Amino acid sequence: MFNQITIIGPGLLGTSLGMAIKAKDLAKKINVWARRPEVREACRRTDWCDADHSEIPEAVKGSDFVVVCTPVRHIKAVLAKIAKVASSGCVVTDVGSVKGAICQAADKVFTASKATFVGSHPMAGSEKAGMENASPGLFDERPCFVTSGKDISVESLELVSNFWQAIGMSVTITTPNEHDEIVAHLSHLPHALASGLCHLLGKKSPTWGKLAGQGLRDTTRIASGNPQLWEEIFLLNRESLLLALQSFEETCGLLREALHTKNDSEIRSWLNAGKEYRDELKRPKDT
Repeated sequence: MFNQITIIGPGLLGTSLGMAIKAKDLAKKINVWARRPEVREACRRTDWCDADHSEIPEAVKGSDFVVVCTPVRHIKAVLAKIAKVASSGCVVTDVGSVKGAICQAADKVFTASKATFVGSHPMAGSEKAGMENASPGLFDERPCFVTSGKDISVESLELVSNFWQAIGMSVTITTPNEHDEIVAHLSHLPHALASGLCHLLGKKSPTWGKLAGQGLRDTTRIASGNPQLWEEIFLLNRESLLLALQSFEETCGLLREALHTKNDSEIRSWLNAGKEYRDELKRPKDT
């Protein structure tokens, strides 16, 4: 599909992406930029990385496709550097889990660029970080958002969508604001709730944790994610997350009221609604 792809930031997602591109033969050459020398050395030892670079201009030189896989706090600054040096016709995307702020910044820096930016968000993360936990199958059968905009051509939108589909993902096209509202409920709110439950239980007796069953471990698994990363995500998607938290508080209020009034039918209805939604969430590989 591509002559040369550059991956900026080979962490869990970036390394998994490089492995998947290699496995599916989607590029003749894969370039990598990494800030730390030891990460570049680790990439050099892999079979999917063809060249590693310490400078972004060198890494993107001659590439027709660039994927920014850095933490969200760095994406805007990285895009500004890429926009100045990317080749004519190059398409740039990212994997950031917040799109509004990133796409707004990209609109400014790519206005005078020879390249085009199309925002992406592959929903394929893990509570485990780092390239040592990477897998070429990380993206298989997972959803991916690709964001549209008034200055994005149909051709660029299709190219980015086709790329993620070739990786093995199911693509949904939204606006950046629609994306942020959706993931605030489907991703950021669940992380906040898992962390909140652990925060509450951490104030109780230390012996309680030794008595926990698998249910608690399943429910709170994602709370093990990198706190710094999630702090950045929460703040970048602050408004949408605040609305999601408010909606959840209102939902919990329904259960509190039913318990106060000992309304067994309302309690059952509340639980049934949750069960029905959860049962519909099973992915094909789960069935």
